Amino acid sequence: MGEQNAQMDPAAAQAVLIQDVYVPAFVEKCAELDVQIPDEEHLTAALETVSELKRAEAAKSTDLVKAAHSAVRKASGALTPEQEAAKAKQEKQAAEVAGQDRIRQALNALKT
Repeated sequence: MGEQNAQMDPAAAQAVLIQDVYVPAFVEKCAELDVQIPDEEHLTAALETVSELKRAEAAKSTDLVKAAHSAVRKASGALTPEQEAAKAKQEKQAAEVAGQDRIRQALNALKT
């Protein structure tokens, strides 16, 4: 019981969520799309590639009003509509695994 109440530092909490939630969800999605990831080196490359693609996609936005709106929201610290949608999806996925004590601790540590 004491371990459940112990505070987890934010860096450790983020690492737990990445390792126990994000990476498994990413691998599962790749499998659904019939993309094979044979080892950790390929997984790292795939994760970095997705990150770069997302960055490039954001940079090539041609809708000036939408881009300006996103820039203003980002500058003010608010989430863009795309980030809000992604966050909502991630929170839903996280809620599905939040029953696990380790995940619950990580989420609680980031919340405080």
